[in-house]
Amino acid sequence: MKRITMAAALVLVAFAANAENEMQLRAGIAASFSDYKGDASFPVSDSGVGLQVYGQAQLNSWFGIEGGYYNSGGFETDLNASEDGGNTELSFSGFNLSVVGYLPIGGADSDIDLFGKIGMYDYDIDIDTLLEGGTTDQGSLGHATGLLLGAGAIVKVSETIGIRTVFDWYDVDNADLWAVSLGVDFSF
Repeated sequence: MKRITMAAALVLVAFAANAENEMQLRAGIAASFSDYKGDASFPVSDSGVGLQVYGQAQLNSWFGIEGGYYNSGGFETDLNASEDGGNTELSFSGFNLSVVGYLPIGGADSDIDLFGKIGMYDYDIDIDTLLEGGTTDQGSLGHATGLLLGAGAIVKVSETIGIRTVFDWYDVDNADLWAVSLGVDFSF
């Protein structure tokens, strides 16, 4: 219920900001360079390369609402270095919803837009462990749901295409998870 309430609040805030009636649709795809650092309870510390895909309704020059899919790539470690096997790969994948605030540099005709975003995510946490003898135990650690904060910039290279860079931070229990994404933004 908490997730539904938070998502509804984000949608209402974004649509309440639609006073200018200049809605623009955006979509994009990006390579995501993620970093995960677990605490002592699950000591995985690694970087991974994954994928981000998003769609956005930019309601006016200041606000938008964005939904996306994120896959972190794998974070690997050997949890039992003294024995064969034990190599473990952890990964996050799932959906997020954010309210985005824009700060156009140089006015509405600018080629650079800075933005910040706040939202929530709901990700599956998958874990694969290499067992003795070369077999793999695939499992799940369940769901992680929490706060997402981000900041970035879009540099327009044409009327409808831009290069988007984003730094995202995820509030994950017992770990630090953040990602830097670089990709292509399409405006409609």
